[in-house]
Amino acid sequence: MGSMSQFLPLPAARRLLAEHSVDDRYLKRKKSWLTFLRILGPLRGYENLRWGAKIRKTKLVGDPIFLLGFGRSGTTHLHNLMWQDPQLGGVTNYQAAMHPIALMGRNWLPKLFASRLPAKRPMDNVAISLDGPQEEEMAMINATEHAPLHVMNFPKAIPELYDRYVVDLGKDPVATEGWKKGYMEVLRKATILSGGKRLVLKTPPNTARVKILLDMFPDARFVNIVRNPYPVYQSMRNMYRKTMPGAVLQEISWDAIDEWTVTGYQKQMKKYLAERDLIPEGHLVEIRYEDLDAEPIKNLENIYKTLGIGDFEAVRPRLESYLEGLGTYEKNKFEFPPDVISTVNENWGFAFDAFGYERQ
Repeated sequence: MGSMSQFLPLPAARRLLAEHSVDDRYLKRKKSWLTFLRILGPLRGYENLRWGAKIRKTKLVGDPIFLLGFGRSGTTHLHNLMWQDPQLGGVTNYQAAMHPIALMGRNWLPKLFASRLPAKRPMDNVAISLDGPQEEEMAMINATEHAPLHVMNFPKAIPELYDRYVVDLGKDPVATEGWKKGYMEVLRKATILSGGKRLVLKTPPNTARVKILLDMFPDARFVNIVRNPYPVYQSMRNMYRKTMPGAVLQEISWDAIDEWTVTGYQKQMKKYLAERDLIPEGHLVEIRYEDLDAEPIKNLENIYKTLGIGDFEAVRPRLESYLEGLGTYEKNKFEFPPDVISTVNENWGFAFDAFGYERQ
């Protein structure tokens, strides 16, 4: 199955296909995607019948803790650390992959799919497991057509389709309502699947959605993680080259993708800088990836204390043993060729000033 949105409702897939063309080379991929969605229809129908009312009635347990940060800035490392706290819940790899049938299938689906899950993420060697944490964005592309990551299927729609649900979210009422409805369904299901815990959520596009998230969750907590812009740019380019070809239904222009990496960062980070003052005092912590990497325990203790999340001492031993287990983790190593340095210097200069990094 090529598509990342292989559990999307069939009507939502049809609406996407009405809006975006499929290139000839990928017609077979489109056909197998639609066939799979048709087969899934009855299962999805059963899930709605059996669980729909419960999902709609489910209340979140306290407003979520949102982990913000542009992609490749250390958001996954931070998420994995917070995930060690047994008091917190969230979206798992299991829910993200099988969102529409995640409740009916929770006793048998994981066994079926565990063997098909890669042990590590292709772009950075980070270990993955079905019950490990995942971005809500990955569940959203299986929940609704109103999700930015459908650009992974339709790269020619970049940046418009992506921006509609990220920096421009709130402008188009239909898109905004569709996104909110899908997002709440994902969060309610995550609340049920995690046994009614407070959610800790990580999805990089939320960095540019602060105002909308505060409208929805006035008492939410936020952690924003930033990283030196050179490795962010290099790593982002690397990630798209590894993840996009397997999912697309259109030809990819790598020049357009590189251009999007540049402008996407500008738009999202500037929007965050414009909106962060809306977050109430004591509800936001900003950290640097380099500091988290060097002193994870100290940084997490500061997050817990500042945001009033709970008893850090209860979590400390779990964090220590998790960090010990990471001993052998191989990070991607980056050399910065002159074109990376000049691209970042020319386009992301504002970030050096805003987050206090040295220019090369």
